[in-house]
Amino acid sequence: MNKILSFFIIILISISTNAKITTKPILTLDTASKMANSCISLAKEKGWKVNIAIYESPGSLKYYASMDGTYPASEEISRLKGKTSAGLPYSTAELRDMAFEGDSANNGILTLPGVILLKGGFPIILDDGTHVGGVGVSGDSGGNDENCAKIASEVAKKLMVR
Repeated sequence: MNKILSFFIIILISISTNAKITTKPILTLDTASKMANSCISLAKEKGWKVNIAIYESPGSLKYYASMDGTYPASEEISRLKGKTSAGLPYSTAELRDMAFEGDSANNGILTLPGVILLKGGFPIILDDGTHVGGVGVSGDSGGNDENCAKIASEVAKKLMVR
């Protein structure tokens, strides 16, 4: 009996030591802060007042910033945009286009709880295709919110080179 047990233990140890562990880059607080600062700098330069929410994939809030004078509702909107793009590797504008594409099967997007289809959510996808999170910006026009989120996402891509 001891020989059989020893044999299985050796097999398990052998399998576990030869197994490759896959790791995913981590969105750090420092990176998230630099992302937010890039968006806020653009917003200040353009005279926008925005909220920015940065999420890790699949949806944990990593960083949030609100400029003075933003609308209270845009806080929640920025969070929904960020969480949507952290959970799905698409911008909220792309998801909106997919959802309203005639009789497409993508119409199911409309039924997903917590998914928002307003411009201003942008995924953080590294050059190797790894989806590490999402950025949500709200407070100005949808196009301006989206530009701000995209700039923040680009900062992450530059800082998180593998």
